[in-house]
Amino acid sequence: MTRSTGRGLAAEIGRFVRANLSSTIASGLDYLLVTGLVVAGVHYLVAATAGAVTGAVADFSLKRHWAFDRAVKGTVQREGLRYLAVSGASLALNLVLAYALVDGLRLPAVPGVIAASLVVGFAWNYPLHRYYVFRTSPRPSRQPAGVAEPRQVRRTAADPTPKTSTVATPRPAPSRGSP
Repeated sequence: MTRSTGRGLAAEIGRFVRANLSSTIASGLDYLLVTGLVVAGVHYLVAATAGAVTGAVADFSLKRHWAFDRAVKGTVQREGLRYLAVSGASLALNLVLAYALVDGLRLPAVPGVIAASLVVGFAWNYPLHRYYVFRTSPRPSRQPAGVAEPRQVRRTAADPTPKTSTVATPRPAPSRGSP
């Protein structure tokens, strides 16, 4: 393994650990809030909703600013909508898998739900948070047809300082069929 590969792997392991710590902290806040509200006499469904929203906001914030911290971030609205979509799909996957484990394979409810949560968390949530919701850099924008794209040109050996300059080269427009 090369030194740069090792650093890349170490950075990815660090992101993975921070992302899972973020989820653990968010789940802890969710649990504490639900417990406190139920003990205080709040209806359990209201408590569960408050806990879920609090946990989601905490998880989103920790992942956005700490677990997947990067130099260039998307807008909060864009990342928030993506997070919401991934979380909604995650809920559906958790329910289907928990049902399959508990009612299908007859596992006890709590271990079945926890197992489903772990599988979905590692196989769905982390990859989508890492590469979709909080991706490192936005996809490159495509130039419109006929617009020149920059091209890097190196100077010749006569100039000992390797400098780059941007030279525009025209790009052909796509054909629109036969005339």
